[in-house]
Amino acid sequence: CNTICPVGTILSIFAENSIVKPVIDHDKCVKCGLCAKKCKASCIDAKNGVVDSSRCVDCMNCISVCHKGAISFSTSSDKDKTPNIIKRIKDSFGKKAKKDESAHVATDESKRAFLTVGAIAVGSAMTKSMAKTFDGGLAEITEKKEPQRNDRITPPGSKSYKHIEEVCTSCGLCITACPNEVLRPSESLDSLLTPVMSFEKGYCRPECKRCSDVCPTGAISLADLAEKSATHVGHAVLIADNCISMKKGVSCGNCARHCPAGAITMAPTVNGDETSPKMPVIDSQRCIGCGACENLCPSSPYSAIYVEGHRVHRID
Repeated sequence: CNTICPVGTILSIFAENSIVKPVIDHDKCVKCGLCAKKCKASCIDAKNGVVDSSRCVDCMNCISVCHKGAISFSTSSDKDKTPNIIKRIKDSFGKKAKKDESAHVATDESKRAFLTVGAIAVGSAMTKSMAKTFDGGLAEITEKKEPQRNDRITPPGSKSYKHIEEVCTSCGLCITACPNEVLRPSESLDSLLTPVMSFEKGYCRPECKRCSDVCPTGAISLADLAEKSATHVGHAVLIADNCISMKKGVSCGNCARHCPAGAITMAPTVNGDETSPKMPVIDSQRCIGCGACENLCPSSPYSAIYVEGHRVHRID
């Protein structure tokens, strides 16, 4: 946290230049090493009596575990109580101190190298494990990718782009509460962190209005589920080249079977030939933009059918 995370790096700068810092009283310290063992940040060198204040997280574990009361937090004005540590080490231990210090550094570096290699190995193993997810043990599953939408999709009850941008405080409660993992924070500058919908992991189910229930500002407001079902947040668009009926010459119909609004029907790819593979036909006036068709489309990584948002929602 202190060395990799940007927040930890900034905090370490403040800690290093803090008025109050942890100090070891060498007259009381017996070098038992308990403080170093209990230190969460591994910032105490008990052998040489040195505390790296830039890494200290002020957990106070060292103070509570020290039976001699040798560690305390002192202001920088208390320098008379703590003489120059490095000079004291050199005077007391001479060459031996240098040798011990170099040995400690070498040990510390070897520990860091071991932890780094271990972290990389574990991360690599987890990545490979996640990548080797198979469909029936035969075909590798390719994760869905979000299509390039011309207009973002805002959740039912948010009324319009203008309304949600003015009323939403970007608290994220709706995103956290969404059981279908449909909502996520917008990355667009004009709507930064306000909720938008995408359907790689799920779709907006007609029986759910959790986002409206938890919204504290009224940016998302639905009276009941009937109002949600009557709200059109977008419309489906077909990309025929991605449809497996066109690519593989087989009938699918997954989108039509699962459309809760009945906005998709299947028609033959060849006019008048009912035996030819069937393609989806979308009734944009009936489509409510729930994303069931996009989410459940077997075409991967990009669905053959996706949803474009409405800037102003339409309610039947």
